[in-house]
Amino acid sequence: MVAISATNSTTPSLQAVLARTRLEQARREADQAEANAQNLRAQADQAERLADNKNNKVQQLASRDPQPDPTYPAPARVSSAEDSKNTRNIYVERYKVATQTLAENRDTLHTILNATPVRYTESQAKGQIVNLTA
Repeated sequence: MVAISATNSTTPSLQAVLARTRLEQARREADQAEANAQNLRAQADQAERLADNKNNKVQQLASRDPQPDPTYPAPARVSSAEDSKNTRNIYVERYKVATQTLAENRDTLHTILNATPVRYTESQAKGQIVNLTA
């Protein structure tokens, strides 16, 4: 019995091999994730430096010319109430034009739809325009 137990202790069990393999795989994945995280940190740092440089450039340009250009007058500001009133008036005018145009087209369509059928030489009605409006 001693010889059998000595033989069993020298060969690792299948479960031990699988556990060791999983552990090694987990370590590799952790190392890979750490490398990926460091790469992303480096990219974020680079993007932050670029943004800081651009913000510094904006501040430098703003400090050089703090006065607005006197050549062009400042645009006139319309109050929001006045702006909404103007917009409403534009929509009312467009609605009036659209309804008037629609009414004119309806009169034309009624004239066409109420036309008499076409008669050929045999004096038989061959066709009629049908009103398809619902």
